[in-house]
Amino acid sequence: MDRLTIASMQIRMRLPQTREDYLTDLRRFLRVAETKNARLVLFPELAAVMLAPPMLDDTRSNLLKRADQGRRKNASIWQRLTGSLASSAASLLKADFRTGIASLLDVTGRDLWQAYVEVFGGLAREFSMTIVAPSAYLPDPADGVVRNMTAVFGVNGELLGVQSKVVLHPEDVDLAQPGATWEVIHTEVGRIGVMIGSDVLYPEVGRLLAYQGAEILVSLAACPNPVLYNKLRAGILARMQDNQLFAAASYLVGDNQLSRGLREPFVGKSAIFAPQELTPRFNGVMVEMGSLRSEGVVAAEWDFVALKRLWGDVRYARSTADPAGAGRPSVGQTLCPVTESPAPRGPRPN
Repeated sequence: MDRLTIASMQIRMRLPQTREDYLTDLRRFLRVAETKNARLVLFPELAAVMLAPPMLDDTRSNLLKRADQGRRKNASIWQRLTGSLASSAASLLKADFRTGIASLLDVTGRDLWQAYVEVFGGLAREFSMTIVAPSAYLPDPADGVVRNMTAVFGVNGELLGVQSKVVLHPEDVDLAQPGATWEVIHTEVGRIGVMIGSDVLYPEVGRLLAYQGAEILVSLAACPNPVLYNKLRAGILARMQDNQLFAAASYLVGDNQLSRGLREPFVGKSAIFAPQELTPRFNGVMVEMGSLRSEGVVAAEWDFVALKRLWGDVRYARSTADPAGAGRPSVGQTLCPVTESPAPRGPRPN
């Protein structure tokens, strides 16, 4: 594949009344991506917890959903009025979405996983796109342990692979267990390495994925403050430049219904990146959302021919700068023999 158009979503956290409400919202974003001819689409961390509210039918959860509906921009006067009353009642009853999710995972976690596969596998098939689905607290299909996990679906709706968050945020620890490692997911649009949240801050993670043959690195995040967002943005830019690969980031925005303490809104600017040498301003950014809090879709086209040409230029520059070491085996050759795993597509350290 010489060229690939990718779309990165920036979605607001909501508490939908029904699964169809959630699907309608997702289709709205995917139609925008479709008009941009995107073949690869990614969604943010924890955006799939919006599958849970329709499965919660207790009084407290219904009050929270009604209150959320009243806060929306397109809410009618009646919805705003009833939403305000529901919000007051929810506060009196100490209704908490986080508690509801924990209870749901204890009782019907497998049903939540099944709903996740049906929704995002169905959307991938409907739009003929490869989808890096949003993460959620889900039971791992391998062992049933609840993790902050994402899945990748192919154009026919098939499940291609899953990736769990390994470095947990303090807000994750009472709801999920950490994953064990990172593995490249093979798709028809390329080999994808997925990093959730703070996993992207560690150079070893990007390098491990590059050694496994990743061509694309993606970062999914839900940042409750601008400090964390800026750290994670710097992280994905560094992992991209370290390994000379294409990269993208997708962020959750809006009301924070998940934190235990102070619930600051989620912020971020979803973006698509390329090595600095391949971007107009030499800053690694191809396109980026303009607002930390607004919803939207950004899309860009990656040129893999230009990327491969860059790999050759960098390797040639390194070999001429160090002719004595040009014939020595690289770190990739000594740690990752070709017979066991493909070498990284980007330049290797000397």
